[in-house]
Amino acid sequence: VLLAFVYYLFFVNKGLVFFGVGYYLHAAQRILSGQIPYKDFFLQYGPTYFCLLAILFKLFGPLVIVGRLFNLAVCLSILITTFVILNQLKIKSYLAILLAFLATISFGFPLINIPDIMWANVLTVLLLLLTFIIWNRQKSYRLTILMGLLLALSLSFKQNLGITFVILFSILEIAAVKNRPERLKHRLLMTAAWFLPVFAGMYIFFLKDNLQGLYEFVNFSRRFVGQTAFSYPSLTMLFQPTGIFKLLPYYLPIVLLISLLIFVLKKKLNLNLIAFMSVAVVGFFVSIYPQSDLIHCYPFLGMVLISFLLFPLRNRTRLVIISVVLLTTLTGFYLTFFTKSYRYEYLYSQYTASLNLPTTKGILVTPEIAKSVVNLNKFIDSKTTKNDYILAYPYSPMLYFILERQNPSKDFLYFLPAWHFYPDETILSEMKKRHVKYIVTNGNYQYDSVLSKFIQQQKEVFEDYQLKVFEIEQY
Repeated sequence: VLLAFVYYLFFVNKGLVFFGVGYYLHAAQRILSGQIPYKDFFLQYGPTYFCLLAILFKLFGPLVIVGRLFNLAVCLSILITTFVILNQLKIKSYLAILLAFLATISFGFPLINIPDIMWANVLTVLLLLLTFIIWNRQKSYRLTILMGLLLALSLSFKQNLGITFVILFSILEIAAVKNRPERLKHRLLMTAAWFLPVFAGMYIFFLKDNLQGLYEFVNFSRRFVGQTAFSYPSLTMLFQPTGIFKLLPYYLPIVLLISLLIFVLKKKLNLNLIAFMSVAVVGFFVSIYPQSDLIHCYPFLGMVLISFLLFPLRNRTRLVIISVVLLTTLTGFYLTFFTKSYRYEYLYSQYTASLNLPTTKGILVTPEIAKSVVNLNKFIDSKTTKNDYILAYPYSPMLYFILERQNPSKDFLYFLPAWHFYPDETILSEMKKRHVKYIVTNGNYQYDSVLSKFIQQQKEVFEDYQLKVFEIEQY
């Protein structure tokens, strides 16, 4: 664990993701300022992760590095929990434990080093799995309640994973208890333990005085799935020079699923091993639907690789499995050091300049980004106060956090069809109501949309690298 900590620490202050990390930090910032999720601003996830970040900001200050350290702590906890589970499964092979360690860290924190709700989900379900394994021996009612509470926590992070794991662990619980009356007691107890906290949360955020927010939340989730095209890499990529490495993260979970079904039918796996492998498979496929880009493969891929090491296999077959796991693990390290961080940003080696602003202390970015953001901050400080509103367009909510300015809209993102919830006309109306005078753009801002066309009609007053500022002359 100490070795993993040292390895992770190298990446903790590298890079700044204006889109992804901005979404989490800006939401937490709004909660810290007293705003209520789903009422004062829109969230597509459950509120718990953002509330935890807001508490950390209250304790240690609203800093980017605070979110990073929180994420690092979660990822270290994932590793520790994985080791405890392997011990509970009586895995004694030093080689298997070493490969499990490498598989976990190679597809761990460095590939998603920003505050991200997925790592919290992985940790929660691993704690749930560990509780199930111990419960499977003891059948303790206290552990049944604990499983229900962990399911409630999972639901409060990311609803699609939470719902799936409620179904999965309900099936596992039924399979573990043969006595019908006893099974019914555990079933009712676990259901009550997850349902009551979830209902309480729904009452606080929706049912009490925000039914419109509930409608918007449900409608957005349905629309998000409908507008995001799901795709899977074709096997024809095998004919490309590096095609096999691109396919392994996507097709190993399919191989694991088929292998799991075969071994279950042959009754060669105990329920605890079935539970571990099922969590890995279910977690992976739910995570990549509907967005199937590589970054959504990472969170559960370590568990998938470890699952292959748990099958009772002959020596020759085991050697093949070990080779595949090792090859895939090396692919994870290659992606970390030789491809873009967070899949779409810059190489870690390019982050060499400190971004010395109040909320970004200790963060390294590229020299170009450091210079442009500092200059932008000076400009905004000269034109506005911290109580003023600006608009950060089209999808850079990190700018609200860095510049310490308020967002006039309930939305965070203003163009991506699957993420942009409110109509442009509503956003413009909110901007006018809050007397927004400046719009900051990051990257391309020229789209076929009402808000984009409005921006293009305004006066450009600042430009540096990819950042521009437009002064609103007339609504």
